[in-house]
Amino acid sequence: MKKFKEVELTRKKYHRDPSLNSVHRSSLMVPELDDCIAEISFLNHFLIKRNHKKIACIITAIGKDGKKIESRLHHIDQPKVYVFTLTGIVEEPVSNYMIEFFSPDNLFIPFPAVMVNHRNNKFLNQVHSFNRVLNDIFEDDDINKNPVKESSVDLILNENTDTCLLFTAGPIDCKGSLEIEIGTTSKTYRTVKALDVPRFGYQKISLRENFKELPDGVKGIIKAKQPNQLLFYGRLISGQWLNDKTFSANHSYYDSSTTEEYWDDTKPSDRQYPFFPNFKNGMKIYPILSPSKLEIILYANSNHGEEIFSQKVGTLTSPSNEFVDTDINTIFENAEIDISDISSFGIRAQVINDSKMPTRVGHQLIYGAGSLNSSINVVLKNPNVFAAKGKKSMKWGQIVVGGGFDTFFAITADSKENKEITKHVANITFYDKNGKLEERKVDVLNGTSVKFEASNEFKEFIDYEKPEYIWCSIDSENYGLNFFASTYNTKTKHCSGDHGF
Repeated sequence: MKKFKEVELTRKKYHRDPSLNSVHRSSLMVPELDDCIAEISFLNHFLIKRNHKKIACIITAIGKDGKKIESRLHHIDQPKVYVFTLTGIVEEPVSNYMIEFFSPDNLFIPFPAVMVNHRNNKFLNQVHSFNRVLNDIFEDDDINKNPVKESSVDLILNENTDTCLLFTAGPIDCKGSLEIEIGTTSKTYRTVKALDVPRFGYQKISLRENFKELPDGVKGIIKAKQPNQLLFYGRLISGQWLNDKTFSANHSYYDSSTTEEYWDDTKPSDRQYPFFPNFKNGMKIYPILSPSKLEIILYANSNHGEEIFSQKVGTLTSPSNEFVDTDINTIFENAEIDISDISSFGIRAQVINDSKMPTRVGHQLIYGAGSLNSSINVVLKNPNVFAAKGKKSMKWGQIVVGGGFDTFFAITADSKENKEITKHVANITFYDKNGKLEERKVDVLNGTSVKFEASNEFKEFIDYEKPEYIWCSIDSENYGLNFFASTYNTKTKHCSGDHGF
């Protein structure tokens, strides 16, 4: 883990001097999983955002023995959505695909804005790039100098549902162990799972199989200590798998409960999200922040951006074995609020007594359509986060429609992130694999969300046999805009979502 203040320092440095410590390779890994198709999708942000016209993408299929099967070169040079179906590009069994982008120009960030999609006719799981082979030993010095456990995993166990962790090995064979603990209000359960994974392989760990003493419906906090891996940044894929192998998963997040890193003042951390009235809306905050005690506030903003509701929903003490789990729909219903009046909701964390404010307050944003929920890993924002002079909004994200799938997506103007304006004039551009689909201009009042349903916006794709990946880019002269999306299968109601870039 790289400490957040060090991340901030890096951002400040490259804003002052873009030639300093320039980045010319970004990458990700994509696992080949059973009974589904692995794909990647991305908007050519290299060109659209930074005007980089010379981008090479190399896709390498890696066998289950960790050896390269073959690599293929693709030129990324058009303002459009690129979709690569990875499953089936080689005949040999594949463990992982390595996706690498190279540029003579400074990429700034070694993680590319790419969505990893796994699908069949019952579900589509989406998660942005989550692990990668580091660019050199100096990056390893920077990224891996503060090893911490991985957490922020939703635990669901019942006769139909298992919670699983997907561990990936880097460029060196990994022999060691994954130490897993599950903390409940009454007991902490522990196990050590032996690992013997060839390079670029993975091992799927079932919590149902490894914690047989856990009762159905138990609530708890999952933490996993991975072995150190040279030249590899590896998050866990974590989520829920049904008995029929459909799943909804996201990446894990740092357990910072053993790391003391705080802002220099006690300003609250806050963030606003779209409220989708046709969805389950929820939030879970785990006690995995730097040692602290925080009060968690839920509030609602009207269609005009005014705060119309506020309520304390819990106290979070880190470390501990108690977390905040909030059913937002139920709270609003009990408060007798007309949900048609709610545009967005916010989560605020503020210190209690003499506590300090942690730099990282991660949590899970939950959206659901009736079956598997999407769990989106997000972090609250703090006024101390660096904002470059003249900063604007440029956000983009994936939308899925057709092939039996639909997406609710939204553009949210976070009034706590930028308090200086009343509205954004947002330029929205939609792209598909052929290029620009549509442009429009919308006003987004500060504190509100402009919400869309993909099947209404892109009727021409509804009856397609396979899902189409549409990407949306949003530009504004002011910062504070964000993008969120949640995709569901129209028959099974399995859901998966993510935030934008």
